[in-house]
Amino acid sequence: MRTQNIFLYGKSIIFTLAIVLFLANQLIKWNGLSILVALVSILAIILSLSSCKFFTRLISLIFLISGTWMVWEKGIDFLSYVRLYGDMLYLLSLFAIVPLLSIPIQVGGYREVFKQLFEGRVQSVSQLYRIITALSYFLGTFLNMATIPIVHSSVKSVVEAWPIRNPKRFLASGIIQGYSLPIIWTPFSGIVGVVLYVTHVRWLHIFPLLFLISLATLILNWVIFSVMEGDRQLRVAHEETAAAEEYEFTKEHFSTRGMLLQIVAAIVLLLVLVVSIDTVSSLGLVIIVTLLTVPFAWLWCLFLRKSHAFWLEAKNHVKYKMPEMSESFAVFLSAGFFVEALHYSGNDQLVNQLFVELKGLVGVHFFVFLLPYITLFLSYVGMHPIVVVNLLAQSLTPGVLGITTEQIAVAFLGRAVMTFFMGPFSGTLGLISSMIEVGPLRIARWSIVYVIGFSLILAVAILWF
Repeated sequence: MRTQNIFLYGKSIIFTLAIVLFLANQLIKWNGLSILVALVSILAIILSLSSCKFFTRLISLIFLISGTWMVWEKGIDFLSYVRLYGDMLYLLSLFAIVPLLSIPIQVGGYREVFKQLFEGRVQSVSQLYRIITALSYFLGTFLNMATIPIVHSSVKSVVEAWPIRNPKRFLASGIIQGYSLPIIWTPFSGIVGVVLYVTHVRWLHIFPLLFLISLATLILNWVIFSVMEGDRQLRVAHEETAAAEEYEFTKEHFSTRGMLLQIVAAIVLLLVLVVSIDTVSSLGLVIIVTLLTVPFAWLWCLFLRKSHAFWLEAKNHVKYKMPEMSESFAVFLSAGFFVEALHYSGNDQLVNQLFVELKGLVGVHFFVFLLPYITLFLSYVGMHPIVVVNLLAQSLTPGVLGITTEQIAVAFLGRAVMTFFMGPFSGTLGLISSMIEVGPLRIARWSIVYVIGFSLILAVAILWF
């Protein structure tokens, strides 16, 4: 037990050190620091491989071995080889730090506010579905994966109070549809960070289109659900009375409207800060979001007079949550190394040529339409959508393919959303599966109709852009 605790403590230190050094390297351009980042990244990979699942270890080793083989054949010195590591630390930094934004939600009593959104207000199944998806959508704009457990715990008892034919399907669909859609545009999304990083597209240039795609799909989801389920008055009388009584009790302790306005104001302020700094800085959206998260979350807690609680939760996050990121550190750092090896060896040109031939075979319009389904297919063989995007986006040359960089970016973001809808290895379905005790593949089947609707909206948007 003591050895295990030491090992977990060591992972916490190394993972945190890798992120701190990476962020410092973005602010302080010193050659020695970049070498240190690469060395710590190698150590982080070694520690991660020793404790991650077999499939993740296999994928990571394939990336490491094949990447090493490519640069070895090309001829590379030891120092240049070391420098190839650490490429995806920008994403791991985002994944590790952005969850701290959930601390104000936890310590500020906002979960009770979310529950009150349902009490004494819901009149039909369709209305309940719309509120759940809207709540998931809103929280998904800044909480990422933390949205799923927060919404689930807030609405589970409400859903179970309704005589719904399949409450697990209803709950999973509502949360997944709402959570997945803002992923396409929010700067707090890892996939947005990757796509912007590798395509060098400015967020403001494609944000309007991405937001419209997201909003149109959300409305379409509501329409599809209403057509499939219908508006039914199903609340049992004694349950309605109990909910009303509970609402009257909690109303004395919370100002629902005021606390909701606090959340909205905080998120709007954070988005404005991120976008404003991004327009005058060359750091990039991901780095800006990562650097702003901790001070913003602390100031939010300070406003709530919960500063001590913030630092306590932040300490627990570093101590207990960081070691749980072994899978992410293993596969993302290994994939980042593989991409750098592709560039160094020149084999990225072969990947681009394959897509050029595919485009010539099917035509540019159908090629753009097919792009999202490539990631979805690869997700079913175990590839995380972010890994796929990082591998392909850096190997494609939009000019050679006959499409714009912006179209490539939108296509990559859209196909990533499809994977979060249905991909069994995206993390989304795995998390909701553990909560409702239903297999990921079965949950994926529940989203087929919604994914078809999203893919049609996405295809029109890409070809029109």
